[in-house]
Amino acid sequence: MSKLFAILVLVATGATVSAQGVYVTPGASGPVFSDKPQAGSKEVTLKPLNVIPPPPETSTGAKAAPDQRNARHEQNSVTSAYRSLTIVSPENNGSVAGDSNVFEVRLAVDPPLLLGDGHAFVVRINGRFVERRFTSTEFIIPPEFWVDGYVPSNQSMQIDASIVDGVGQVLMRSTPVVFHTRQLIGQPGYSPGYPGYYPPPVRPPRPARLPSRPNPQERALEVPAPVNKK
Repeated sequence: MSKLFAILVLVATGATVSAQGVYVTPGASGPVFSDKPQAGSKEVTLKPLNVIPPPPETSTGAKAAPDQRNARHEQNSVTSAYRSLTIVSPENNGSVAGDSNVFEVRLAVDPPLLLGDGHAFVVRINGRFVERRFTSTEFIIPPEFWVDGYVPSNQSMQIDASIVDGVGQVLMRSTPVVFHTRQLIGQPGYSPGYPGYYPPPVRPPRPARLPSRPNPQERALEVPAPVNKK
């Protein structure tokens, strides 16, 4: 009972410990604590309470939290503005014409692209970005994207599209599509003897390598061949 009373006294006087002392007097049932000295009492020093002070308020602290919430709300609103982005062409596991400099891409986006906010489409083929922003759902990959100036044939490729804002931040990505390029031989318009035949695009010639010039220092070290004297 005396221990419970001591604990209650400590709790009740905890807020004023720093202002006044606490005195303990021996009693029949145990020590008696009081904030006033008694006959035969002794003053005891209690440890300070573990009270964590509140963080100091800054001049901008009250405005920082609402601004951050508004920024997150605006970002979520922009991201959620688009419900879906799908690659319509080329089709998944479909085929496209190779040996051609025409490669058409068609997308489906819901809702329509927010052109007024600077949004655009960007495309990657085999992980390589096409260095151009597109604002239409139907566009053609520029021929200069391909190494030889035209779509290579007999290959499997992957394409994916994304919606980006004015600074290039990705807002939504499409599911990648895998397609195959076929060689157009023996088909109308691509082989001699068929009506409307036109030859495939001519590959641009590769620049010839120039012979390397000898290093002047190495030339100075060359030993001339001995001359036979008659």
